[in-house]
Amino acid sequence: MQSTLLVNRVLIRPILKKTPFELFKQRRPVLSHLKVFGCKCFILNNGKESLRKFDAKANEGVLLGYATQSHAYKVYNKRLMTVEESMHVVFHETIPQLKDQVPKNADEEDLLQKHIYAAEKPYAVGNQSTEKEK
Repeated sequence: MQSTLLVNRVLIRPILKKTPFELFKQRRPVLSHLKVFGCKCFILNNGKESLRKFDAKANEGVLLGYATQSHAYKVYNKRLMTVEESMHVVFHETIPQLKDQVPKNADEEDLLQKHIYAAEKPYAVGNQSTEKEK
């Protein structure tokens, strides 16, 4: 009996194409809060050190992982050269390149082509003319 149940568990997942979490909770897991390890981030000072007028309010760092005992991030502080746990972290998320984006419909395809054409088009300064205008 035990072995047949084990066989059924192994065979059901590939057929339904769902993870164990989806089978148990009947919903997809939320993964939007997870960040890529090694990404650039900024650790906010948040009262740890006294700041003067022109001091930076955040230190640059690299995300190493997540803390095991709290809801904090493990971050390598580049200025202090230490690993610290902090909840006050802002992640540097860049916008992907236009050429890497995949359009979802025909209108987005036209808009994307216009942006790519505008980015590749040479600009004239003052009275100068470009080769395409001649």
